[in-house]
Amino acid sequence: MSNTALQKAIELVTKATEEDTAGRYDAALRFYDQAIEYFLHAIKYESQGDKQKNAIRDKVSQYLNRAEQIKQFLRDGKQQKKPVKDGKDSSDEDEDKKKFQDKLSGAIVMEKPNVKWTDIAGLEGAKEALKEAVILPIKFPQLFTAISSLVKAF
Repeated sequence: MSNTALQKAIELVTKATEEDTAGRYDAALRFYDQAIEYFLHAIKYESQGDKQKNAIRDKVSQYLNRAEQIKQFLRDGKQQKKPVKDGKDSSDEDEDKKKFQDKLSGAIVMEKPNVKWTDIAGLEGAKEALKEAVILPIKFPQLFTAISSLVKAF
């Protein structure tokens, strides 16, 4: 059974919310970050219509906000009991966060481009590097999880 980026994103965000609820914020943050990457890939390459893209974007925004709250909580040295979940803390107005969200929204492709690798003349090295760094890990995550754990060990 093949896993689409959207399915993988949903699995990761489910793990993130479980870790978040259990108070394991470091793990939750990692899962939120990974899920957001998969959601963005799904928006670019897999979603079928504007309604689905907008629904995914709304969820990504919520997950980004939660990840930012957890990052702030971890950065502050865990002085509070829990990071705020209601979305009403002062960090919502943080200028850096708004800049990040603006950049992120600019990076999202609104429609699926109809461009093939063969349409791009030259730049063979750049195309191969892009395939190795982005495309292959998304299409075949099982091949890269072992590599990722080996890299983290060093």
